[in-house]
Amino acid sequence: MATVQAKETPTLDGANEQGFLSYFRNLPEKPNTTVRVFDRGEYYTVHGQDALLAARELFRTHAVVKMLGGGSNKVESVVLSRLNFESFMRDLLLVKHYRVEVYKSRSSTKNDWELDYRASPGNLSQLEEVLFGANSDCTVTTGVMAVKVAPDGNQKVVGIGYVDVATQEVRLAEFNDTEAFSNLEALVVQLSPRECLLPAGDQGPTAARLKQVMSRNPLLVTERKRAEFNNKDLEQDLGRLLRKKKGGASASLAHPELGGPHASAALAAVIKYLELLNDESNFKQFTLAPYDLSHFMRLDAAAVRALHVEPVEGGREGAGVPAAKTHSLLGLLDKCRTSLGHRLMLQWLRQPLVDINKIEERLDLVEAMVSSVQLRHSLGEDHLKQIPDLSRLCRKLTRKEASLQDCYRFYRCVERLPDLCQAVAHYDGAHTSSLAAVFTTPLQELISDLAKFQEMIETTMDFEIANKGEYVIKADFDNSLTELRETMDNLEEQIQGQLRRVSSDLCLDSGKSLKLEANSQLGHFFRITLKEEKVLRNNRNYTIIDTNKTGVRFRNGALQDLNEQHLAAKEEYAEQQKTLVEEIIGIAAGYVEVIQKLGQVLAVLDCIHALASAAVSAPVPYVRPRLLPKGSGVLRLEGMRHPCLELQDEVSFIPNNCCLEDESGRFHIITGPNMGGKSTFLRSAGVAVLMAQVGSFVACEKAEVSIVDSILARVGAGDNQQRGVSTFMAEMLETSTILRSATENSLILIDELGRGTSTYDGFGLAWALSEHIAKEIRSFTLFATHFHEVTALAKEVDSVRNFHVTATTAHGTLTLLYLVRPGPCDRSFGIHVAELANFPATAIEFAKKKASEMEDDFGDVEDDSEEAVKKRKLQKEEGEKVIEDFLSKISKLDCDALSEEELEREVKKLREEARSHNNPYIAHLLPRET
Repeated sequence: MATVQAKETPTLDGANEQGFLSYFRNLPEKPNTTVRVFDRGEYYTVHGQDALLAARELFRTHAVVKMLGGGSNKVESVVLSRLNFESFMRDLLLVKHYRVEVYKSRSSTKNDWELDYRASPGNLSQLEEVLFGANSDCTVTTGVMAVKVAPDGNQKVVGIGYVDVATQEVRLAEFNDTEAFSNLEALVVQLSPRECLLPAGDQGPTAARLKQVMSRNPLLVTERKRAEFNNKDLEQDLGRLLRKKKGGASASLAHPELGGPHASAALAAVIKYLELLNDESNFKQFTLAPYDLSHFMRLDAAAVRALHVEPVEGGREGAGVPAAKTHSLLGLLDKCRTSLGHRLMLQWLRQPLVDINKIEERLDLVEAMVSSVQLRHSLGEDHLKQIPDLSRLCRKLTRKEASLQDCYRFYRCVERLPDLCQAVAHYDGAHTSSLAAVFTTPLQELISDLAKFQEMIETTMDFEIANKGEYVIKADFDNSLTELRETMDNLEEQIQGQLRRVSSDLCLDSGKSLKLEANSQLGHFFRITLKEEKVLRNNRNYTIIDTNKTGVRFRNGALQDLNEQHLAAKEEYAEQQKTLVEEIIGIAAGYVEVIQKLGQVLAVLDCIHALASAAVSAPVPYVRPRLLPKGSGVLRLEGMRHPCLELQDEVSFIPNNCCLEDESGRFHIITGPNMGGKSTFLRSAGVAVLMAQVGSFVACEKAEVSIVDSILARVGAGDNQQRGVSTFMAEMLETSTILRSATENSLILIDELGRGTSTYDGFGLAWALSEHIAKEIRSFTLFATHFHEVTALAKEVDSVRNFHVTATTAHGTLTLLYLVRPGPCDRSFGIHVAELANFPATAIEFAKKKASEMEDDFGDVEDDSEEAVKKRKLQKEEGEKVIEDFLSKISKLDCDALSEEELEREVKKLREEARSHNNPYIAHLLPRET
């Protein structure tokens, strides 16, 4: 965030100052995550702890803090310009996930302050213009969810109410859940709310676990009074908020299946929190639908992090230095050209499909785009880039905040739709029927529905002036408008005459050295370059407006008079056309439902185009996965790559195969050195499955994927000091969720479980978890571990197979090959990794010595070639057989019948017999006495 400058001090007289301080001190207590801002007209102020926050986060200095009041009544204050205010709001709402309250005084002379509006991460409607600008498109997702939990034996009944003001959607869900709230976490990931409301005062383990689940996701948790979770008036409230169904039936009564006391109570809390009923523009605008978790693949927060689905910046979403786009799956695939597409792509990645028919339909559409360079180029470069944010337009129309400019922008969008439709219809290849059903036919119907809108805009708007950046009604619509237009045209002719006179007077070329320009703030003015500035020096006929790097702006007296007349006529024209504009906006608001449908079609088209673009622009083009029905028990990924890593500079990615099925085992244990590629192998498999069920091509040479119901991951863990959770506790919580949630049709990815505790405890947990998953759950599982002893599980459980990442240590140098091969890793490479990390030479030597003492190294341990390692392994196996024979013969000696001298001679004889095999391993264990 750029550093901005603060104003000096608020301009308050003594009486107003004391009155304001009295009002401020009597405000109710608030949480630290709520910031109160006071609108004083031309500037804003914040006070107390909020002033210190602004000084620290916005200005990066305490010097801007001034004290308001005197004596013991002083309060810290910071003054914000409008630019400061906008920057502060973006930081609070979009980065820190704070709430904002803006207060305004109804009178400039009295302290009659009142709350003007609230904003929060899930409700940005009041500050859209501030946060995103008048013409910029908003790609931030919003939404508020409330949760109400009730006990039901060993399970919990969870009720969910969800409202997204931006998309005007209402969702309800009620379901059973476990103590770990795994279903709830999956729903939070899928809906991606910005805020979650919980009943205040809930205590005990259930409330603690509920808050713990929420803390794993980037959202703001707000506690509300329990009385707000009351569905007594919900049906009446929904009757006012929801659109009427066809036939005029009440929308709320048309969905009796949406019943459920806990979900209804949660929804009532959201409606009250957002104050939806206080704004009449919300009436009859929302749609209501049930939300079914089973329609999508289940992902929890740990899986989203492990697979890098979204960028994580500075440890918190949206904070810190932006990560490279290709470091996340969203950045990789989101080649969308519209705000509609950006938002939908994030939704698709959080909601992978489980219906094979729907996935195949998406894949058909992507394949059609992949196969046609002309279609991709036409959509990406000529059509999609011109689509405005239709969702935002709908909100402005329903709130009667839209302008003629908004209507004109949408008209231009509609005007291009036939060409866009024609570009799709021109495609002649496979899956033309899918393209027609999903895009061409709906677009043609929508074009027909919008024909009257086009006709209205063409009839009423002055396109000639609109092309110059002004948006007005045609003058011939009204006699007074005609007169004003004639006046303005006459004034503009005179202004052009002034340009010719000034050009002659200053001896400058009109249109080159001297230019006549205009903007909405200043009206008309002349501009010359800084190089020509000397012609104005000491010339009293001209008044300089300002000087900047673009040049010097100025007027003469005649232009000043003409400009004032023109601005007055322009203002009168706007006033005269006001009634007509309101009528046009009102008619346009009747098209909101059609505009929303158009937005949905174009968003899908944008996402399909983006997936196709990502597939063909990869270093090695992605391939279409072959999908198999859920329960088929096959996950075969040949030549698998990680799509994000292969795009990084100076990376030549080495592909691997991953085959999880009944014949080749559904549980794979992967061992090998750190940094050898185990985690990347796991993530590559998870990302491939996720992309396949999103409907994307995948980074493989060939892929067969059985539909999975969830991806559950424990890949990497770290302390979370804010939540008071250690590394080991974090991985235990994530692993517990896996055990409670996984089914036979899940994909489980576990990396280095048990490293946060003692070796023995860690090994025991790793073994027990592996055995339970392999025997009881039978999920597709990739388990990377540093406990080599776990590989012995393959001898006990048929479905377990061992694999290792390869490395060579020839000539004392560790070379990581990043290839995954069958069989367990036969040695540890820890010391070699330490050498790569530039450990001191003395530490390395000592480590080798201790390892030699503990690991029974023998022979030429300096020769680390693959052949030497295999030779030593064979010698050890032969030596162990000799030792076994030696111990067997020792055990048969009659210790009671033999004297000590005789017993010693027999043992010595057997020892020499063992040495006679000339086995290096035996020689290492039984060195000759010197």
